[in-house]
Amino acid sequence: MSTNHHLTVASPRARFWRLIGAGLLAMLLSACESPSDSEGVVINQILLPADTLLNLACIDVGIGAETCVLGDPENPFALVATPEFDVNNPDAETKFDLANKIPAGPTGAKARFYLWATALARRPSGENQWLTARALHELYDANSDPLIREQALRAYRSVLDNFFGSVTFFEFGGVSFPATLNERVADDLFRTEATGFVRLVPGDPINVLALFGDWGYTYRPATPPDFVDGLVFVNIF
Repeated sequence: MSTNHHLTVASPRARFWRLIGAGLLAMLLSACESPSDSEGVVINQILLPADTLLNLACIDVGIGAETCVLGDPENPFALVATPEFDVNNPDAETKFDLANKIPAGPTGAKARFYLWATALARRPSGENQWLTARALHELYDANSDPLIREQALRAYRSVLDNFFGSVTFFEFGGVSFPATLNERVADDLFRTEATGFVRLVPGDPINVLALFGDWGYTYRPATPPDFVDGLVFVNIF
């Protein structure tokens, strides 16, 4: 039974490469540099992993400005541009268009990690860091690997330590609005319902408040039914 999926990737150039199998992908990775967001190496079809076993390329992969994921031979997005939204070209394909093509559920979790970790390596931002953390969280939900749990917690913490106050945009009723990621991180860890994944911090949710204290922050949890009024503060002594 196959453990891979194929993802068709649109590109701004006219030349197409077809990557068949992991061996050919590894050869291409060794011969080519990773593209920037604006370049866009042309790949007609790439092979996506469908398993949930993740080998971390280096100790800080998916954390902050670490770029080792770009040289990971298991990364199917190493040669694929992961463009950010461009206000001057709003109809251009973005990293979110790529994400929408990845299968939902556990079979797409590993590919989602590689996509967002690749985007983060090319453009360190709170949004890319948070999405990388969520992908690691999803993988831990699927494989119960304690190493992935620790990496997910480190990725969530990195949003606070390296990108405090950063935002992502959500759309509701045709209107886009910003939401601060400090609170999204806290809510993802505090409430199981925020992600639908197994808790990274087991036991009573108060344990999350203690963890935040260890990290140097205080979280005032959001209240039902909308859970939009949570606040994260930097501890000052």
